[in-house]
Amino acid sequence: MIPEEILLLLQRQHGLVADRQIAAAAPSKAARRRVYEHPEIERIGPRVRRHLATTATVDQGLMHAALDAGDGALLWGKTAAALWGFGPFRVTPAHAAVARSVNCRGPRVARVHAIRDLDPAAGTTVSDLPVCRPEETVLWLCGMWTHRVGHELALARMEATIDQAWRDDLIDGHAIHALAERSGGRGRSGIVVLRALLDRRPPDYQPSGSGLEDRFEEIVSWEVRSALERQVRVDDERTIRIVDYRLRTWPLIVEVNGFGHTSLTERENDAERYRRLLDQGYSVVVWWAHDIFHDRDTVRTVMSHLQKHPDDKPTLHRPTRAPWQP
Repeated sequence: MIPEEILLLLQRQHGLVADRQIAAAAPSKAARRRVYEHPEIERIGPRVRRHLATTATVDQGLMHAALDAGDGALLWGKTAAALWGFGPFRVTPAHAAVARSVNCRGPRVARVHAIRDLDPAAGTTVSDLPVCRPEETVLWLCGMWTHRVGHELALARMEATIDQAWRDDLIDGHAIHALAERSGGRGRSGIVVLRALLDRRPPDYQPSGSGLEDRFEEIVSWEVRSALERQVRVDDERTIRIVDYRLRTWPLIVEVNGFGHTSLTERENDAERYRRLLDQGYSVVVWWAHDIFHDRDTVRTVMSHLQKHPDDKPTLHRPTRAPWQP
């Protein structure tokens, strides 16, 4: 009979259990022997066993790599970057990290990186897989690109990555600033690039919602850009939730709409959204992707005018035609 504690491990670990976990859960030799000789448990490597009822999957292979790497191992490097969606990486071949105190000599399923002072708090789980946290992965990416292409190109490549991670709520501003503070005196590779990125991104930083919005910010004047707040919650009842921009100087909402807003359903949703904003006392100005790419002068001129001339009452501004209009 398989002890309940080991059954729970098998359930949480994609049908796998490490020999060291079996030894901890079944301290007597007789108890361990019953697990080792159980007809539904097979050995798949020097340090890991599998329940025969499970199906081999990519996630099971990654769990095998982590368990085989050693106690406290985290999926690391390119594997972690792929799991978080940071760039064109693949989860395999697997990379894992362990503290330097962990014995990981000999052939391993993963490429194992021995990390000095690996903090257990650096890890979390994705699909029940032990993986280093997103902010740790961002720091690792900063170091990887610095070694490959140099400081300036690494900085340019990581701009989009860190903004997307921030946008997707994968990283917390206070957590990544704390990581940069902790890592400053330890010679962590990539810390110079990370600190340069964070110099322009305070803990309460809000990235733009899309690449289209990034381009919008490049078009408008500095005076307008400095008066705009990104990705702002304006409705406590969550019927509107987040708007693209809100002007600080007077209650104007700026919406930058991509091609996904042209369907009949989205057009109706947007009309209702604008009505609610007007009811709450906001004016709204709507821009389209076509405006951002092909009518930059109009966008710049109108935004400069609106920034300086508040409306007397809530108004919906549509400076250009919608894509479906003739």
